[in-house]
Amino acid sequence: MSADSAELLAQLALLGEAASNAKGVAVFVWDEDRNYVAVNEEACRLTGRTREELLAMRTGDMTPDHAEPHFGDAVRQGFLHGVFSIDGPDGPVEIEWVTCATTIAGLPYFVSACWRR
Repeated sequence: MSADSAELLAQLALLGEAASNAKGVAVFVWDEDRNYVAVNEEACRLTGRTREELLAMRTGDMTPDHAEPHFGDAVRQGFLHGVFSIDGPDGPVEIEWVTCATTIAGLPYFVSACWRR
């Protein structure tokens, strides 16, 4: 393994762990079909759902309008931010969010970071 490859691998590990352990920021990774493929612990706390429950859901399932037009705009534009309410453990939770397009193993994905407003 070259020094450049080792450095890149270290950076990927650091970024992954940082997102996984982000305090107060829920991180959701989802695919082009809007299926959640990864979430951090803060996502579970924010939504009041287990990781397994979240991974069985699709992006927008916690809003009455399935987060449209926001997520459709995010897919088309590749970057978007906003505010809306989700169904939380004790009723509606108003959140701020930012979503951007990314790739994982060369495949298209999206990552959303959300926090209580």
